[in-house]
Amino acid sequence: MLEAQDTRRARWGGFGPCIGRGQCDGCPILEAWRGQCTVVPVNAPRVLVRVDPVFAPDSLFTGPAGHRLWVTTGPNDGDFRHRRPWSWEDAARVRGWDVGRRYYDEHGEGFWLERTARVPALGCVITTRARGSFTRHAFRVARCRVALLHCAGECHHDVDLLNAISHACPGPEGANEERSDLRWTHAALATPPPADNIRFHVDIRPMSVKIAAINGGHLEQARLTLSGSGWTAERIRAAGDALRAHLSPPHLSRPACGPPR
Repeated sequence: MLEAQDTRRARWGGFGPCIGRGQCDGCPILEAWRGQCTVVPVNAPRVLVRVDPVFAPDSLFTGPAGHRLWVTTGPNDGDFRHRRPWSWEDAARVRGWDVGRRYYDEHGEGFWLERTARVPALGCVITTRARGSFTRHAFRVARCRVALLHCAGECHHDVDLLNAISHACPGPEGANEERSDLRWTHAALATPPPADNIRFHVDIRPMSVKIAAINGGHLEQARLTLSGSGWTAERIRAAGDALRAHLSPPHLSRPACGPPR
């Protein structure tokens, strides 16, 4: 077909032919479509999107006239129809989530979406304040600060580290200024192993938990302070693993979000 070889003659749904003579770079229609991102309305590391076929009222032997996509927290989530359904166009505009495996059960079919560090956790607000000798990144859930990342000097990480830390933050039910039930004996389980000439130290106190990243020069490169009763040993370890995965020594990375030189 000529339309498959020359997009200037192709028509897609209600759209007319190509306005850019087949040149997709800088196309205003394509850029507008990419700018309308769909937000996944669930704070979870993975979600199950169920595909619900829609049939016309008078159709008996024909296929579905369309589909509704429902975002759920998993196979056991039966209370999902109060959320707004997606179209396939909405699903195509999702950013920061990878498409996982297909799913089948007695209720129908669907597919998994896996959250990545390219997107922050839903409901977690991250703010950055740079000073001459340090940079601080605050993480707030329900207007309560649950974590504070202090970078000495220039930041040696990118935004993926901040997003990964937000994934470990507790939800609104654990965002408070109350004491933690953890003891110092949990520090060993919550401490990530060394990586890239950086070792980690976890200090658990009744009102806060500190995770320090110490480089090969025995200097504190970054310090993550966690506060609130919502921090469990598993969440602390997840935050430490985020530091281990995305924080690099000064000689291996270029500052990404620190104060200007």
